[in-house]
Amino acid sequence: MGIVAKVDANHVVTSVGDIPLAPVVDELDGHDRGDWPVVVDELVTRMVRSLLDGATRLTDATLADHVVVKILGDRERAGRSFAYARPLVSTATGQPVPGFVVALAWLDDGVELLNDAALAEVDDLDSAYRRGFERLATALADDLDVVRQGNIVTVTGSSWLVSSWPLAAGAGRPIMAEVGCDVVIGIEAANKVLVSASSHARELDDALSASRVADPFAWHID
Repeated sequence: MGIVAKVDANHVVTSVGDIPLAPVVDELDGHDRGDWPVVVDELVTRMVRSLLDGATRLTDATLADHVVVKILGDRERAGRSFAYARPLVSTATGQPVPGFVVALAWLDDGVELLNDAALAEVDDLDSAYRRGFERLATALADDLDVVRQGNIVTVTGSSWLVSSWPLAAGAGRPIMAEVGCDVVIGIEAANKVLVSASSHARELDDALSASRVADPFAWHID
């Protein structure tokens, strides 16, 4: 990140402030060793960003202007802990969608997932989620490219948040105009989603690759 740092016992001394190492150790506990570099990178990046905003870790105040919600698949967790995350509930069935949760992320120049350790000092998660839904809708307002081929619509964009468009108020209207409001959604990647009318669910499933984020799920577009 371009910041000179020195490790000193149980903390890191940097030009923007000290970073405690105990939260890093706590987060790594129980994770597979192969996942450690990813976990450490995410947590230290989050701590540095928090220091730059004048806080030792994320608080309600520092989070407020940057939080956004993100649909998160099991395969994207990479061993990281998201115990705070909430179920993704299908608007078509009213039931939680297997393999997915709704997590929080930091949106600035890029998008960074926020795990349990990063949010340890955030008291009002309800408020964070409300702001996150609002900011997602704003972030995706001009960042969805909708292309139809046969019975399948492909939704792409430049942002890692494209796969979360079902959560953004109004974002589904272009898709609804193509295939109706009762659809099946398949997340191929963070910036690529396939959608079809519910009657073409099998066709959509066949169009997804083996590396899909998770299996398709039913959704009703408002």
